[in-house]
Order: sequence, then C-alpha cells, then structure tokens
Amino acid sequence: MRHSISYTSVIDFGKLLFLALVLVSFTSLGQQDPGLSMFSLNSAQLNPAFAGWRDETSVQLHVRNQWSGYESTQDGSGNLGTQLLTASMPLGIFNTGIGFLYMSDKTPSGVGMQAVRLQLANHYAIGSGVISTGIRFGMQAKSFDGRVFRVRDSNDPLALELSGKTVSQSLPDFGLGLVYSKDNWNAGFSVDHLTSPTYSFNSNTVAMPLAMVFTAHAGAEILVNTSFDFLPFGQIRYYSGKLLPEMGARIEYRDIFWVGGSFRLNDAAIGMMGVSLMNNRLNLGYSIDYTLVNLDAKSLLTHEVFIKFNLPTFKLGVQGVPVKTPRFKIN
Repeated sequence: MRHSISYTSVIDFGKLLFLALVLVSFTSLGQQDPGLSMFSLNSAQLNPAFAGWRDETSVQLHVRNQWSGYESTQDGSGNLGTQLLTASMPLGIFNTGIGFLYMSDKTPSGVGMQAVRLQLANHYAIGSGVISTGIRFGMQAKSFDGRVFRVRDSNDPLALELSGKTVSQSLPDFGLGLVYSKDNWNAGFSVDHLTSPTYSFNSNTVAMPLAMVFTAHAGAEILVNTSFDFLPFGQIRYYSGKLLPEMGARIEYRDIFWVGGSFRLNDAAIGMMGVSLMNNRLNLGYSIDYTLVNLDAKSLLTHEVFIKFNLPTFKLGVQGVPVKTPRFKIN
C-alpha cells in the first residue's frame, strides 16, 4: 500500500525513535540471541506487539547461513545456521492478535538453541495512531553435543559431564513489546528473556545464561513518486553491556520489486533484494552480509533468504448478520 508522509509525521517519528533509543540503557549479562539481516521484513519476530498488526494474516520462513563455508581446525566445517518460522493473525475480538514463533539455531561446535513461543497483542487506536502492546511466552531450549564439543581443559567437570553424549534442557521464557504506529511509520521497543534462563546440567556445572535483550526499532514508508517508495529502517539491540546498532533502507518499485542495504556496526555491510508476487500474496527476499571484522578468522559471506505468504484474513469474531424489516435494514 502506498502512502505519503508529511513533515510533521517525520518530526513525530524522530521523537519516538529518540525515546525508544533512550530506553535501552539497561544492564544484563549472558548470551546473544541469533539475529536477522532482514529483521524489518519479519515484524512477528521483531516485536510481539506486531501479532495480528493491521489485520494481516501471514506465515513466514527465514533461513540464515552464517559465515558460509566456515571451517575450523577443531570444530569442523560450518553450518552456523538459523531457521525461523513465524505466523501471525488477527483474532477479530477486542482488537487482539495472535502469533507463533519457532526458532532453531546451531553451530558446528555442538551448541544449539531452540525456542517455541506464543505471542498475544492488543491494538488500541488513539487519535490518528495505534498503540500496540504484546507479550510472548513459551519454552527456550539449549543443547550441547559432547561428541563434537571442543574441550580446552580435560579436568573441567563440564567437559567430563558432556563428553561423548548429548544433553539438553528447556526452560520457560517470556518477553514484552510496545509499538506506536501510523499509516506510514512505526516505532517500538521490546525486551526478551525477562526470566534470564540459566541452564544447569548437574549440581556442579552451570551453562551460560541467556541475557535479557532490549531492542528499539523503527521503520517508515516515504512516497517518492507514483512508482517508487523509500523505506528506511533501523534497530538497536542491547545485551551484556553491548549496543548493536543497525540501520538501512530499501527502494521499492510499484510494490513489486525492491533493493536495499544496511550496515551493522562492528560487524557487516548488507545488501538485499526481493519481489512480491500473486498480488502481494507471496513475498520472497534474499540478503548477503559481507563481514568487515576479523577477516582472517571467518568466512566473509552470510546468506539469508525468506519466503512469506499473506493469507486471507480469518477472524474468530462473530460477524453481524443483516436483519430485514418492512421499513429498513438493521446491519
């Protein structure tokens, strides 16, 4: 859908983005979640408040291959990979939406993470905008494959515990989100791992905890002319005392083809492209990361693809049935 954007909207957008960025001044310790280069194109993963947003029903799959062809003398060859399946739909009652998220992330060193989460959101119209609040809850699992795990100290009790076997543990996990949106822009804030799950495999050994992750994000759609739209986007993630800013933009032609790029500080430059087919029912995207740091220690390229189906909206709410009378019709 094509929109125009006013100078006042740009000022409002800037103010909300600044406020969202200020909110990331929290402290936490632990491990990073896997991220996406095309995060702006998967709102259900970005923030639980997007569940059922704008009455959209969709299913989306992202596949990310980190540092393709990565090889290590001790760990073996890559795949440092992430698979992410999300779904979102409006419920049609009380302005609510529901979403689902499944994530699987593995490394060649024997460490894996999986997550299953249900997402619920409420969308409340206020003036010309919408305030959306959301919650996500489910299970987060972490696993270690002792058959390929690198042992640095043969006397380490954790190494003895993991040697030659696979162990895993699942713990409850919770997150919250807030989004303010207008027709042509949105800004939000989310926090994940509120319980900071810590994985314990026996009374003597404790694995690394999952850090709380704070994310401020924003995006806009600016009409350039009748054929082209300019879509800037950005996010800042904060975890373990580190800020990870990422900003970029896409140029879209007649809601069909788009190209773009972004930059992730102290990490990579990213190019991306995509297409919408079947009257925007089917969307395909591809991105490539070029690593800019530690060039002698990693493969330089990361590939990411996604496929998204926009489905006919199904709502659980009861639709009103017209009642005919001799004089008029009651809807």
